[in-house]
Amino acid sequence: MNSKSERNGVVVYCASSSEIDQKYLQVARQTGSLIASSGRPLVCGGGAGGMMAAAIEGAVEAGGEAVGVLPEFMMRKRWNHPRLSHCIVTDSMHSRKMTMASMSCAAIALPGGIGTLDELAEIMTWHQLGLFTGPVIIVNTDGYYDPLLDMFRRMTELGFMRDGLIPALVATTPEEALSLIGNHVEESEK
Repeated sequence: MNSKSERNGVVVYCASSSEIDQKYLQVARQTGSLIASSGRPLVCGGGAGGMMAAAIEGAVEAGGEAVGVLPEFMMRKRWNHPRLSHCIVTDSMHSRKMTMASMSCAAIALPGGIGTLDELAEIMTWHQLGLFTGPVIIVNTDGYYDPLLDMFRRMTELGFMRDGLIPALVATTPEEALSLIGNHVEESEK
């Protein structure tokens, strides 16, 4: 992963589907806007649809940077959002995840599907192994992630995960997520 000075973005994992309730799109747009207002670039999968597009638009409209990281096959299909400040092309989905993490000091998981779950599981694993040291924050909009959080508790109860090792913080709003990032950055700079 990159040096600390190169990791100032906030990676956001979220749905690319447009078939979702507007409240989720609003959460994504607000997240992008708050990241931009914090002076950090938004780093994401760079897609042109759903929550990913809303986060990009929120960041750009707030005067911030939106960095999209897409594998080559997605670029060939023109799945990239046209308003990205920067677009980085990778050779695979795995290198996409590695690139996004290497550019970021924190990770936020908004509601999403299997792709979001894949990204969240990988960044949590990297965090647990010490490969990603920033906070991993799950934004649990309207209890969306309650079943997953219950599963984490069950894993702990049954001994599959050590107590206290859930490598993620939980927020209910984008504001709370950005506050957690701010607290972590202040702590790490002491």
